[in-house]
Amino acid sequence: MISLQSLFTSSERISNILPSLLSHSSILLKNIHAGLHSTRFAGKGENFWQFKEYSSGESVVNIDWRKSASLKKILIKENEKELSKTIYLYFDRSLSMNYKSKGVLYSKFFFSALFTLTLCKLFSNNKEKVFIFNSDNKPINCSANINNFDKSFLSNKNKHSFPIINHFKDNSLCIIFSDFLFDSKELESLLIKFKKKGVLGYIIQVLDPLELNFKLHSTALLNDLETNETLLFNKDKDIENQYNIKIKELEQSLRNIASNSNWKYHKFSTDKDISKFLINLSKDILVDKQ
Repeated sequence: MISLQSLFTSSERISNILPSLLSHSSILLKNIHAGLHSTRFAGKGENFWQFKEYSSGESVVNIDWRKSASLKKILIKENEKELSKTIYLYFDRSLSMNYKSKGVLYSKFFFSALFTLTLCKLFSNNKEKVFIFNSDNKPINCSANINNFDKSFLSNKNKHSFPIINHFKDNSLCIIFSDFLFDSKELESLLIKFKKKGVLGYIIQVLDPLELNFKLHSTALLNDLETNETLLFNKDKDIENQYNIKIKELEQSLRNIASNSNWKYHKFSTDKDISKFLINLSKDILVDKQ
């Protein structure tokens, strides 16, 4: 049973994290816009970008007859990118996401929420319909009003749980942020269902640097944030090697699962430059949607 004190503590943590997220997100969004400033993408925008050869099924309205006559092939005008799919953003709220090692400023939970909020703002600025899943795994439209993103999105859950498949529109785009430190068969099953609905997306694995390169410097007491189980380890090279082999096997498994469903896998370490990562991710998403 949850104690009253733990409820107060959790409430205070949530109250503190929300303004920090909003502030960081605003700064981050400016950096992303600057990073994307010189990048142009084909799509349904109003500004002309280039010509391309006509393909069967495309609208004849966009054919440039003068250019086609001069080059003796049918060409259509291609305009700048304008996204067209409904976008779903999900970040893992399980207790394992609260982990951060010594010297790391923010937890995996904080970074995942920051990614989610910033991408929502970015896509909303492009007039896209963006849904974020709240702590009850219900999709909330935050593109119409970013204030819909409130502290109800930041409550922890004992274990991870994916939203039900019926919450997703066919042929939409989904981005999932998690450490994925659980049985990958569950993710594989979800992506198989997504594939049947034509849902494409991105798996973003968010890990602490110590999780990516585990080292025991001395006797260590390890605590499972989700089960509260503890294990006492002495410095042991075999344990370090076994762990690091397992984490690499997990990454390869996630890459395979993503590839089999035409999704993409990205990895982020919480000690790295978040602006650079998000700029590259945003470019990848925009180019993929051409």
